[in-house]
Amino acid sequence: MNAFYTLRFTALRMMRDYITLLLLLIVPLILVTIFSMVLAGAEQEGMLLLDETSVKMVLLFQLFGGAIVMSYIHLDFFTQMRFRIQALPMNSTMYGFTIMLAGTIYSIVLGLILIVYTSLVFDVEWGSVGWSIFIVSLIALLSINVSLIFTFAVKNFKIAERLSEVYGVGAVVLAGMFFPMPDLALINGINEYLNPLTIAYQSVDAYRLSQMTQAWQSVFTLVSLIVLTFVIMLVVGRRRMP
Repeated sequence: MNAFYTLRFTALRMMRDYITLLLLLIVPLILVTIFSMVLAGAEQEGMLLLDETSVKMVLLFQLFGGAIVMSYIHLDFFTQMRFRIQALPMNSTMYGFTIMLAGTIYSIVLGLILIVYTSLVFDVEWGSVGWSIFIVSLIALLSINVSLIFTFAVKNFKIAERLSEVYGVGAVVLAGMFFPMPDLALINGINEYLNPLTIAYQSVDAYRLSQMTQAWQSVFTLVSLIVLTFVIMLVVGRRRMP
């Protein structure tokens, strides 16, 4: 059996858990709507806070996009279900990649809906929808890699889930979205080279300001992190996968 043939069934399986999928869509829509209404017309240093906050919020939701993939990988490969998967005439590793692909596609669709919604309803300036979707795709892929590293590296799945949440919330905190961060070289360095939220925002903002060199530098940083985390995920995954 071609493992990619299972992509259709993975999608149908995800759709059966429509309550979770709707929550992942509705909650961001509600939060974006509330913040957009509160910040409408507010400016800081000549920049509309609505534009900055809406873009950051749409990007930050991608940090938690790996939750679905983590759940399916854990269920199919680390519970009693794995015996059924192993009995199927297909490459189980490729099947795992189709789960990643399905989760990545859903995160991208979610990002596209939020971008179109904020652009049409609140007139948020994204610069380029195509470029923004490209950046959303990168941050979604990176977040899924990180989530799977936790899934493979930690035997207790509950702890792995909490670590993935720490990854997302930590990125938001370091980006200064909860409260201003101190101007320290360490924090600035993390935000410039390691924090996917600030790197992704820098790329969207640079493209919006026609600063293409900066925009591509941020893309290069994101791609480097994706490659690095993918390699780590493969190494820890091969040790843990049954």
